[in-house]
Amino acid sequence: MEIMVVQELRKETAGDFVPGDPAARIEAVHVVPVEPGDRTLCGMPAEDMERLSYQPSGPDVPWLPADKRDRECSSCAEALRAA
Repeated sequence: MEIMVVQELRKETAGDFVPGDPAARIEAVHVVPVEPGDRTLCGMPAEDMERLSYQPSGPDVPWLPADKRDRECSSCAEALRAA
C-alpha cells in the first residue's frame, strides 16, 4: 500500500498565537493511503491535514520521520502494521 504521511494541527484562535516552536502546534502524525486519500487509517478526515514531504523509502523503513515519533497516531500505526 502506498501511503502519505500527514500531520494534524491543533485548531488555534488568534489569542493562542505566541512566539515559539511551530512543532508545538502538531497534534498528531497520521497515515493516509494514497488511494482513495480522503481518510487516515484511523478514520479521521484527511482534507484539513498538512502533508509532510517525508516518504518511507521501503517496507522496512519507519513510516514517520524520527523527529515526529512523539506525535505518532497509535491507531494509524496499528492499522498500518495490520495491513
